Amino acid sequence: MQAIQAAEAGLGFAGAETATGTADTNATATGDETATGTVNTNETATREETATGTSLATDLYALVVFLHKNCNSDLFEAVGDLELSLSQIKLLHHLDDQPRELSLKEAAEVVHVSMPAASRMVDDLVRRGFAQRREDEADRRMKRVCLTDGGSAAIRRLNAARLSGLEQFVTNLSTTEKTTLAQALHQLLQREDIAACRPEALTP
Repeated sequence: MQAIQAAEAGLGFAGAETATGTADTNATATGDETATGTVNTNETATREETATGTSLATDLYALVVFLHKNCNSDLFEAVGDLELSLSQIKLLHHLDDQPRELSLKEAAEVVHVSMPAASRMVDDLVRRGFAQRREDEADRRMKRVCLTDGGSAAIRRLNAARLSGLEQFVTNLSTTEKTTLAQALHQLLQREDIAACRPEALTP
């Protein structure tokens, strides 16, 4: 009788171990499924964010191209009148933004041209009264470049031409489109680096 009870007790213990093992296995499987589900959810979210970013960039590209094609006639006219290359315009903008003079090397770097090309570019701007060049006080071998009043007037004229084209674009928007655009721009203009690009003192 004792032997039978011992056997039954042993079977009960073994059953408990089996049940425990099954529970552990189920718990592990559940944990694996949860982890896998989390990974899949994260991957899906990442793909959706990437797709959204790509779609947004594509939509923004369409708007920028439209503006370039349809709202730049005044800008092209101003560029033609001033007879400036795109590199010269870029350099004038950099000189206008800087609180100090740029060295010739820095001028070459901001417009991504060689030193000889930058030197020729600056020579032309100086000759036409858009920029001024002088020797560095500490190192006479170094040349520094700054904007003249004529260069500032050229920048204001270009900015005014850009703004004129955008004003024409906004005028042709519906009331709903204007409201939607204003709301989107309001959020973006909370960024200081974007808000700092608002045009000022446009009158030549």
